Amino acid sequence: MATKISTRHLQMIMAVAKAGSVSEAASQIGLTQSALSHRIREAERLLNTELFYRQHKKLIPTSAGKRLLLSATVVLSELERAENDIDKLSVGIEHVIRVGNEAYGGYHWLPPFIKLFNQDFPSYSVEIIPDVSLDPFTALRNGTIDISIVSGTVTQTGFRVLKLFRDEMIAVMHKDHPNAGKAWLTPQEIAADTYITYHTTPGPGREYEQLFSPNHLLPPKVIRAGVTEAVVEFVRAGMGITIMPGWVIKPYLKSGELRTARVTEQGLYLNWQALIRKDERSDSPIVTFAKALKRTDLPAL
Repeated sequence: MATKISTRHLQMIMAVAKAGSVSEAASQIGLTQSALSHRIREAERLLNTELFYRQHKKLIPTSAGKRLLLSATVVLSELERAENDIDKLSVGIEHVIRVGNEAYGGYHWLPPFIKLFNQDFPSYSVEIIPDVSLDPFTALRNGTIDISIVSGTVTQTGFRVLKLFRDEMIAVMHKDHPNAGKAWLTPQEIAADTYITYHTTPGPGREYEQLFSPNHLLPPKVIRAGVTEAVVEFVRAGMGITIMPGWVIKPYLKSGELRTARVTEQGLYLNWQALIRKDERSDSPIVTFAKALKRTDLPAL
C-alpha cells in the first residue's frame, strides 16, 4: 500500500511541532513561510484531517498531528541511522554497535577499550547514544541502542545479562568535610548529611536498598543532580556527600579535592553487567562486543 505522505511532510511536522510557528519552522528546514504553509495544507488534504490548531499564536498538534509526530520521530531517526551506517560502509565499517550507559555510569573506560577492540575488529564502529541513561532498558528494547552497561540488580526481563565485575560503592566528600580522613562511615553519618544523588527514584541493588532502607534512614535533604559530572561538582563544592561506584569516581579523584571512605566497615558492593537483547544471535557483532567487555579488566582502564 502506497503512503500518502512523504519524508518531507514528516520533517515539516517535526519542525512545526518543535518551533510552534510556521516562520521559525520554515527557517529551520530552509523553506519560505509560504512554502511551508502550503506543505501543511497539502498534508492535511492528503490525510483529510487537521494536523495543527492555533492557541495563543502558537501552532499545537491535534490528536492526528501527535500521532503523525510519533511516527515521524521514529521514521526520520531510523532513516538518519541508516544513512550514517551506509556512510560508514563506504569507508570499510561493516558493523555499527550503539552503546548506551545508565545514569550511574561513566565513559572514561571506553576510548582505551575501543582502541583494544578495534585491533581485533577494525571493521566494527562503536557509537555512544546519549539521552538514554535514565531508561537504557527501553532503549534496548526499541533498538535505539544495542548494548548497555548497567550496575546493581537487573529486574527487567527479556535481556541477556553478561556479568562484568564486582565493584565497591564508596562515600565521596570534599577534602574539608568533617568526616574526611575516616576509613569508613556509618549509615547514620552518611544519612545525617545533605545527600547528592542522580535522581530520587531508588535503583535496585544500590544504596537505598542496601543501606538506607534496612537501617530505616533517609537523608533529611537531597539534591538531585542527574548525571555523574553534576553529582561530582556538587560534592566538590562542599554541598554534601554522595555514594558512587568506585569504578565511576576513580578519574575524578586525581584533582585531590575529594576524599573517599568505605560505606560501613564491611563495605557496600554491586555488580556491573552488560545487557543485550535476548534474541541476539550468538555470532552477532553485538555479542562479540559484549564478550570482549567481559574478557577485559575494565576497572584497570
